Amino acid sequence: MIKNLKTYAVAALVAGAPISASAQDWSGFYGGLTAAYAWHDSTHTFSNGAPTGNSDAEGRLLGAFVGYARQSGTMVYGVEMDADISDASGSFINPVGATSGGAAELNWQSSIRGVLGYAGQMFNTPTLFYGTLGYAYGDFDFTGGPAAAATNRYSDELDGWTVGVGMDARLTARSSLRVEYRYTDYGTARGALAPAFPGVVMPVSVEQHALRVGLRIEF
Repeated sequence: MIKNLKTYAVAALVAGAPISASAQDWSGFYGGLTAAYAWHDSTHTFSNGAPTGNSDAEGRLLGAFVGYARQSGTMVYGVEMDADISDASGSFINPVGATSGGAAELNWQSSIRGVLGYAGQMFNTPTLFYGTLGYAYGDFDFTGGPAAAATNRYSDELDGWTVGVGMDARLTARSSLRVEYRYTDYGTARGALAPAFPGVVMPVSVEQHALRVGLRIEF
């Protein structure tokens, strides 16, 4: 009986043992892959007074990221870059008055960001909780015109800012599961609706929300 009690006591101590220092060391170079779903607020306006509309593109993102971090106690800070390809697209038709239509497509995007985090734990798993803020860049195609023939297009490369929060939870000594939300404001694209309406400019304001999951690997 006493022997069994000793065995249970040792097991309890092991289960409640503090996280090792190496498991909570987030410093150094790292990289990984992500998959995401993105949804946009894309508002089209027309210089000739045609009705406005929201194409609100939605779709998948597939990407990769690399970064470098330093750690001081439980504070982690560093820089990270990422890039995604995308199939996000959306369209609208506004039937009011002089009808109008439009569409938006995101081809690819990238960002470079600062990262500031806290090395803690979640359910006894070493976890890095972080916030991120930086510069974003995206390549878009926009289409617009009368609702029956909204086929006039232009492309624009937009830059803006992005901010988000996330966490990396340890799977092994060198790998982590990533979950992240980011908001990106790309500002406003501007282009003429050539070839049919070269004198009509269609500004499109673009904001993005994206929810990512991924795998982080320490180098």
